[in-house]
Amino acid sequence: MNPRRPLGEGRGSDTRKIGFHDVRLDQADGAFTIVVNGSPVFVRGVNWIPDDCFPSRLTRDRLAERLTQAVEANVNLVRVWGGGRYESEDFYDLADELGLLVWQDFPFACAAYPEEGPFAGEVEAEAREHVARLSARPSLVLWCGNNENIEGHADWGWQEKLQGRSWGAGFYYDLLPRVVAELDPTRPYWPGSPYSGAPDLPPNDPARGTIHIWDVWNREDYSRDAAYRPRFVAEFGFQGPAAYATLRRAGSEATLTPGSTHQKAIDGHDKLLRGLGEHLPQPRDFDDWHYLTQLNQARAVAFGVEHFRAQWPSCTGTIVWQLNDCWPVVSWAAVDGDGRPKPLWYALRRAYADRLLTVRDGAVVAVNDSPEPWAGELALERLGLDGVTLAEESVHVEVAPRSTAEVGLPASVAVPGDPSAELLRATLDGSRTLRFFAEDPQVAFPVAAYETRVVPEPGGVAVTVTFYVATERELDPEALVSRPVLRCLDEARP
Repeated sequence: MNPRRPLGEGRGSDTRKIGFHDVRLDQADGAFTIVVNGSPVFVRGVNWIPDDCFPSRLTRDRLAERLTQAVEANVNLVRVWGGGRYESEDFYDLADELGLLVWQDFPFACAAYPEEGPFAGEVEAEAREHVARLSARPSLVLWCGNNENIEGHADWGWQEKLQGRSWGAGFYYDLLPRVVAELDPTRPYWPGSPYSGAPDLPPNDPARGTIHIWDVWNREDYSRDAAYRPRFVAEFGFQGPAAYATLRRAGSEATLTPGSTHQKAIDGHDKLLRGLGEHLPQPRDFDDWHYLTQLNQARAVAFGVEHFRAQWPSCTGTIVWQLNDCWPVVSWAAVDGDGRPKPLWYALRRAYADRLLTVRDGAVVAVNDSPEPWAGELALERLGLDGVTLAEESVHVEVAPRSTAEVGLPASVAVPGDPSAELLRATLDGSRTLRFFAEDPQVAFPVAAYETRVVPEPGGVAVTVTFYVATERELDPEALVSRPVLRCLDEARP
C-alpha cells in the first residue's frame, strides 16, 4: 500500500509503504515466544552489527546485498544489536520488503549508564524520536531495552564498583517501556537480553526468557551446547577467519599469519586453536589454520542451531552472533567484511532450512518449520566410506506443520563395526543428514582423488591438476582454482 497521509495545510504529505500484522510475546511458564498473526514463530535469527565503520559508506545496494544474504540463509529475524546504532530508513525498508522480522535493541550495551540529568533527558528524547520513526514498520516485532546490562549488574561485579550509583535500571524498567507504551503500544517490550522475565530472577537462566551462551567459545568445547535446554538463545557464536581473498586484499601475503592484528578478541588466537579440540587436527601452517578454523566455526554454530531447533516448542528461537562484519577480521560473522560468505553462512543455510534432519542422543529428529505436513519413509543407512551399504532400516514418519518428530536409531545402524571407516546417513523426502562415528583425526578418509600432469616447458614445467566436484549448484571455476586450492581434510592430518 502507498497511502498519502496529509500533514496539514501548507505542510505537504508523507508517502510510505505500510503493512499490517498482529504481534505479541508469549511468556507463559517462562517462555519467550514471538507470536505473529496468532502463529508461534521459531526464530531463525542473526545478530546485526553496523556493516561498516563509516556509516556514510553504507549504500542501499550494500544493505540489500547483506539482508538478501540473510534471507538466502533461511533467516527470518534480524536483531539490531544494542552495541551498534539505529539503522537507516533503507535498512528497515529492505527488511519490510524482504519479509524479515526485526528485533530492535535500544542502543545500550555492556556498560552502566547514569540516569541523572541531563543524560536522562537525552535518552528520552532519542528514544521518542526513534520509536515514533519506526512504529509504522511491519518488520518490527520487538523492542528490547539493552544488551547484557542487566546481566552485567547482576553477575559481572558492577555493584561493588558502582557503590550505589545508578546504572540504567530506570531506563530499562520505567522510561523505555513508558515510551513504547505511549508511541508504539501494539508491540511487545522486553527489558534486556539476557533476561529472565523479572528483575529479581537470575538474568541468564536457561529455564526462563532469553539467554546468551558464551561459555562455549570463551572456555568450553562446542559440544557443551548439548547440555543446554533453553527457552530462547538470543546470542551464541564461534569465531573463524574472513575469506582468504578478503584477508589478501587487506594485507600482503607476507603479513598473513594467525596472530596478525586482525584478531581483536581477548585470547582469540588461542581460543581458536583450543576450539579445534578433538574435532580437527592442529594446523601446521597458515593455510591449514585458515581452512580448519573456518570449518570448525561452521560446525560449532550448526551443532548448536540443530540442537536448539530439535527442542521446539520448548525452545523457540536462536539468534546467531553474528551475520555481518564492519572490517576484514577474524570474528564470529557468517559474512565477512568484504561481503564474502564464510563456510558458516552455508552451514546456517542448511541448519535454518524449513525442514531439517538432525541426529541427537541416539535418535533422528525431523524438524518441520513449514506450514505443510512432512511425511514419508525415513531411510537410515550405515555406510562404509567407500559408499557400500552395511546396514539399513526404513521408518514411516509423519511430522505435522511447525512441529518435530523423533525416531530412535535401531542398533543395526547406530552401532558401527569400525567407527573410523563408517558413517550414518538419514534421508527423508530429499532432506538428509550425515553423522560420522569418529572425530575427523580418527576417520580413515579415502585419499583425495585428482589427476596431475606435468609437461616440460622452456624455463620450467607446466603443472595441471584436475579434480572433480559433484554438486547441484552452479560453481565459479575461478573461485575453485584461486589460491589456496584443493584443501582436503586428510591433507591436514599429521
